[in-house]
Amino acid sequence: MFEEDDRETGFALFLVIALAIVVSIFTMGIAAGTVIGGIGGKPVAAMSKAEATRLYFEVGKADLPADALARLEPIVKSAGAGHTRVAISGFHDASGDPAANAELAKQRAFAVRDLLLNAGVPRDRIELRKPVLTTGDGDPQEARRVEVTLQ
Repeated sequence: MFEEDDRETGFALFLVIALAIVVSIFTMGIAAGTVIGGIGGKPVAAMSKAEATRLYFEVGKADLPADALARLEPIVKSAGAGHTRVAISGFHDASGDPAANAELAKQRAFAVRDLLLNAGVPRDRIELRKPVLTTGDGDPQEARRVEVTLQ
């Protein structure tokens, strides 16, 4: 009933349809992975501008944490690639000398700014904000932080 040519044509058509289905599934998987946040971490483009990266410092010190560059890498990529601006806020609490605490928060923010500059973020895209006084009985580590936010 079928000729040999018909069988070859049918097989070729089957292969084309199967390939189209595989490509569609693969493409949907990539799109879903991008929406969810990607495999192995959140893509830079998916980082919300409202999210802040927090770096915590030791008591009385403005030395950058060892993982600072790794933690700020998505911000460096985002600010270096586009027109995204970066806001840096240093935090302190009310215990001890308020002026000394505010100065330490400022020095920590400067350390983060310098790291971003050395990593290639243009100076005109970095905004240093005034030191922020934290209040309440929360975790004392929260008063020794710098937040870096995309704008």
